[in-house]
Amino acid sequence: MNATEIISGALDLPRNDRSYLASKLIESLDESEELTPEFQAELDARLARWKSGENQAVSSDELHREIEQMLTR
Repeated sequence: MNATEIISGALDLPRNDRSYLASKLIESLDESEELTPEFQAELDARLARWKSGENQAVSSDELHREIEQMLTR
């Protein structure tokens, strides 16, 4: 069974079951290793640039459009 098949089956589940499944998947991501100091520093720098207005946030739809444009050039 691959991810596409799992997703397809999961989308057929009742809402409560989908919610439970989603929470367990997210919980499994939280069990990852701690961030390295370098990665934490990068995240802190990115957050600081965003808070200062140096970097602008974009919607996921806009990000996907930009990626599609880059990949189709």
